[in-house]
Amino acid sequence: IEQREKVRRSRLTAWIMLAMLLCLIAYIPATFSDRASAIDVIVATIIVLITIVLNRKGFVTVAATVLVVLTIAAVMGVIVGSTDGKIHLVYLPAFDILVIAVILGASILPRIAAFIIATVNVIVIYADLLLQPWSPDLHQAIAQYGMSVIAGRPVSIQIAAAIIAFLWTRGMDQAIRRADRAEELRSLEQRFKESEAEHTRLIEEFIRKTIEAVESLANGQEGMVKLPLGHPLQEQAMFVNTQLKQFYKLKQSNSITNEQTLHAAKMLLTMLQRINNDQVMVNGLDPRQFTTQVPVIDEIAKYLYFFLHGKRVPMNAPAVGTGGATPNPSNPYRRSTSPNQRPLYPHQQF
Repeated sequence: IEQREKVRRSRLTAWIMLAMLLCLIAYIPATFSDRASAIDVIVATIIVLITIVLNRKGFVTVAATVLVVLTIAAVMGVIVGSTDGKIHLVYLPAFDILVIAVILGASILPRIAAFIIATVNVIVIYADLLLQPWSPDLHQAIAQYGMSVIAGRPVSIQIAAAIIAFLWTRGMDQAIRRADRAEELRSLEQRFKESEAEHTRLIEEFIRKTIEAVESLANGQEGMVKLPLGHPLQEQAMFVNTQLKQFYKLKQSNSITNEQTLHAAKMLLTMLQRINNDQVMVNGLDPRQFTTQVPVIDEIAKYLYFFLHGKRVPMNAPAVGTGGATPNPSNPYRRSTSPNQRPLYPHQQF
């Protein structure tokens, strides 16, 4: 916001300096009959050129301050540099032109500068009226109306202009900040949507690779979840691969890969396919709802359920499908059964 404000002030200062150069050019005819005006035009032109260089170099505040001081000095130079050195009644409207400095300060300097410049202008007006000699026409006007009436109009203009300029610049600053906040919110919303889309893509890729691995296992081949390097679910894929590899070895070394085991793998595969096709939610793998009666398949389904929810599997959670039985340390996939419990398979324990 500060950088944009600086750029705005720099551009506005450049346009104001261009306008001042045009005004100086238009003021050239007056220099032929008024020596003070000629000196003011020459000095003002040199200072404006210096200010342009400062603004281009990035010294925006310095350039704006010089521009405001130049405006005040140019107006007062015409009054102080009169032919006879006295203030004439015709020069009083020049005090009104000092309001330009107030507007410039509020536009290209911090908005509080409007009150500071207005105060300086009021001091300059009273100081000039009290210190510079009066012409007979001004002396007569002051004697007739009083100093407060003569100086009241330019002073009132300075105060009113400072208040209006301050309120105007504050409203403009608030509008710019609201626009910047709205733009930031739109940018954050866009980044959130992109992040959500990327997260969804990674989840879908993980599910698709897991489906392919389970399909290979169901077809009698060794299934592996192969994810690209740097994938955020690489750790989960390694665990699934370890489980699938152990199950594949167990399947190869044991001839009891019967219809129940194949049916359990197909159940998990079907559930994953339905999740991938948005037919069911990931909650379909909830261990409290989904079971195949085959411990290792149920264990894989449980880990997939927690992984897809972005959670870790509770370490103290009992193995799914064990029915509270104590696992056999010699074989993690074999359940210890009591004499009253029947084995999972009629002809051999799994």
